[in-house]
Amino acid sequence: MPDLLEGMEISRGSFYKAFVDKRGVYLRALDVYIEDAIRKLGEILHANPSPKAAIREAFSRQVEESSGKEGLRGCFVVLSAVEMLPVDEEVSARIARLFRRLQDVYAAAIIRAQALGEIDPGLDERTLARFLVCQIQGMRVLGKTGADRDDTRAMVDFALKPLD
Repeated sequence: MPDLLEGMEISRGSFYKAFVDKRGVYLRALDVYIEDAIRKLGEILHANPSPKAAIREAFSRQVEESSGKEGLRGCFVVLSAVEMLPVDEEVSARIARLFRRLQDVYAAAIIRAQALGEIDPGLDERTLARFLVCQIQGMRVLGKTGADRDDTRAMVDFALKPLD
């Protein structure tokens, strides 16, 4: 608790007014992390006029977050899911909502790419989006084992083959 108060630069009374308890801080931190992840992905997927290239860029960034020292740190969502699910309903709901939102963002990019002729329109965008989210989460888990950057890039190339 002293580390939290010092890091947040607030008094014990202010802490309990704002968060009630340490769990409140944890849930708020998870909410912020989730919103930041959705915002960053949305920015990446809209930064390139080619949705297919934007998806590849999003995966390239995941390589950096899923390998080397960064990968060893892990992902707050993955670590929370492994530790807290399925017994913690509040955390479970947050993580399920995140995965649905990630799938929605990817599905929208896939639909744009299909309309531009970049991705086969016969592919189901929801299934493909779910597949992409699964690949990213798997990369994040492997990152905790010290995944090599080149191996992770090779996984990305393989995972994105359905987009070709």
